[in-house]
Amino acid sequence: MSQKEEEEIVQKATHSARAYFIEEVGWDVVITEHEFTDRENGTEVFLYGHQEGNKKNRIHAMVDFSKDYEIGAIGYDSSK
Repeated sequence: MSQKEEEEIVQKATHSARAYFIEEVGWDVVITEHEFTDRENGTEVFLYGHQEGNKKNRIHAMVDFSKDYEIGAIGYDSSK
């Protein structure tokens, strides 16, 4: 996959993950890192970041870009 294709996937996955976190958790999030699966022919990208304005509230999401950027799993650490 080309660099341009990867950037487009990350951009769309980030949009999908941010929308999911806003709707399901009530957080706007900032994505700071990403990692594509190392599985052969894998179609997942893992996103890492934090709640906007609170870096202690870390998040991660798995997004399947072969299924219209469907969120496969999320996780978050909420500090009070």
